[in-house]
Amino acid sequence: MNRTPDMDQIEADAAAWDARLRRGDATERERIAFQAWLLEAEEHRHAHERLQAALFALRAQADLPELSALRDAARQSARRMDRWRFAFGACAAAALVLAVGLAFNINRGAEAWAVLHGAKIYATTLNERTQIVLADGSAVTLDSNTRLAARLSPDRRDITLLSGRALFHVAKDRQRPFVVRARDRTVTALGTVFDVGLSPRSLRVTLLEGRVAVRSVQAGGVSRELAPRQEFVERDRASAVVRIVDPDKALGWVDGQIFFENDTLAQAADEMNQYSRLKIVVDPAIADLKINGMFRAGNQTGFVGALQTTMPVEVRPDEHGQLLVTRRPSAVRDAAIVGDASEQ
Repeated sequence: MNRTPDMDQIEADAAAWDARLRRGDATERERIAFQAWLLEAEEHRHAHERLQAALFALRAQADLPELSALRDAARQSARRMDRWRFAFGACAAAALVLAVGLAFNINRGAEAWAVLHGAKIYATTLNERTQIVLADGSAVTLDSNTRLAARLSPDRRDITLLSGRALFHVAKDRQRPFVVRARDRTVTALGTVFDVGLSPRSLRVTLLEGRVAVRSVQAGGVSRELAPRQEFVERDRASAVVRIVDPDKALGWVDGQIFFENDTLAQAADEMNQYSRLKIVVDPAIADLKINGMFRAGNQTGFVGALQTTMPVEVRPDEHGQLLVTRRPSAVRDAAIVGDASEQ
């Protein structure tokens, strides 16, 4: 396909919008301006989608110096913009063309994106965290080993969290509800900041700003409306509870810290396993022991070391190379970790 100066400019605009929205301090007016830019022409939407696919392809590789340089150039271009329009020179346009060209010529590594029933699939690998910007201006931060599907239509914005955890900064659009589905629950918001996490035994929804409604997809299911600093927790598909949380602790995963508050040992092991190939297996006889504390994601040996120090358990490798946690023979009491064990 022959490129034209207009195509180069559109892709440069897409890069600068992306960099501006990722900086984290974009105003609501800027997000509205971005949505207006997307709606101006089909070419704008296609350029945005190509950029997101290209960035995902590049993230699947090792950190490339070329990508860092190109992203820095795009961010510098975004900082120079006025309130409504971008001013770009030939260097910014050329940088975007090179970035997209690099991405589509990289064939090594994991999947970047796919289409399933009209939805785009976004995924991260072990210990990878990344942020995407959807076509409506909403920003989504994906945790390690996370997979989600996104489908935006004229009347709805539908996200399905397939595994892992994601933080959503939702762009306001009262005409298009933003709905996240996780297992048999939906979380509906208009403009807000919230976190949804899945593990084999639990589902969590944590609200940071605004309001959300958590509903069962089953007919007649109960709806729970959350206020900021509240967390909806459903364990083992049993009765759900709503509790007050410290937002900094609840979002510690963004910085690689995992916080447990009155969670069972089995649930904690499930969550720690999301960040490591070395798996922790808990004996069902002690699966319901309660644990509290902060731990570094991926530090399996530090985690089980803290368990042995503070709980009536012992840890040994099993025949599969996993860390098996069982009750210490001499122990007859329940126990819990109290405090911050992240430095163990």
